[in-house]
Amino acid sequence: MGRKKSNKRIKELFLAVIIIILLVVAEKIGLFQYIDKLFGESELSKSIKASLNITSTQEVKKENDIVTTVADKINIAENKLNILFLDVGQADSQLIICDSKVMLIDAGNAKDGEKIVDGLKALGISKIDYVIGTHVHEDHIGGMSYIIEAFDIGEFYLPYNVNNTSNYYKRLLTSLSNKELSISEATVGNKKNLGTANFEIMSVDNSEPENANLSSIVIQLSYGNKNYLFMGDAESENEKARDWNDIDVLKVGHHGSLTSSSNEFLKQVLPEIAIISVGKDNSYGLPKDKIIDRISNLGTTIYRTDYDGTIQLISDGNINEIVKIELSFDGNE
Repeated sequence: MGRKKSNKRIKELFLAVIIIILLVVAEKIGLFQYIDKLFGESELSKSIKASLNITSTQEVKKENDIVTTVADKINIAENKLNILFLDVGQADSQLIICDSKVMLIDAGNAKDGEKIVDGLKALGISKIDYVIGTHVHEDHIGGMSYIIEAFDIGEFYLPYNVNNTSNYYKRLLTSLSNKELSISEATVGNKKNLGTANFEIMSVDNSEPENANLSSIVIQLSYGNKNYLFMGDAESENEKARDWNDIDVLKVGHHGSLTSSSNEFLKQVLPEIAIISVGKDNSYGLPKDKIIDRISNLGTTIYRTDYDGTIQLISDGNINEIVKIELSFDGNE
């Protein structure tokens, strides 16, 4: 009799282990989310997920609803210049809006593309007049194929003569081809209008240097009495190649790396505000303390996406206002 009870308990324990394994596997492959999508989230489903510490479908949707978050947290000021330095982790992306005209400089890593698209759509954007991929590293153009596919694009800029075999670059070219778009040639001195703002290409190397950072398209934007400089990943070699204007706001080159932001360059541009796009606790140790010290010694106010989240600059052409927004477009979050 005792042996039968023992065998029964062993069978029950074995069955319980099998059930737990099946439930865990179901969670891993998203079975609960699929069932919830079809039939709604039942009390039984909630109970099972609670016992396994699985986040409910509604909570996941809420956490990932970048559209609602953008609509709640970002207000585009009318009749002013708006610049959004998007928090895309260890990557770069800046959105510029002026008089309903739109420019996007870089689009983060591939994993950031969908979030950026959803965020821009939440702002009511359907057309991007100028899209600029500063250079062909993934942390700048990895998400660009999503942008090309999702929006009406006016002009698309990228350094010429690129020999890159990465998947993200191939996807970018395929997306351009599918939309029958071509790459516009960026040349130093090119000037364009963005509503009542205007911008000029200050640096680019179309000869395909071995170090792709040196090919970076550098943009100076002017609005009213204010000037803004977007350095991409341009390095000290680019900085030494020309004379620079006194500016008000600097998007710091190469995420605050030692390869950029030389003393000579900083003393020419003398920014009042510097923005560093950088990932929290990144493995590169960026921005470097030496660069922070160089910029701070000029009396410049520094903002960082790893500390401040997405940073919105609003200007009437005379005064720059900074708004720090707790919002990330990093596809890892």
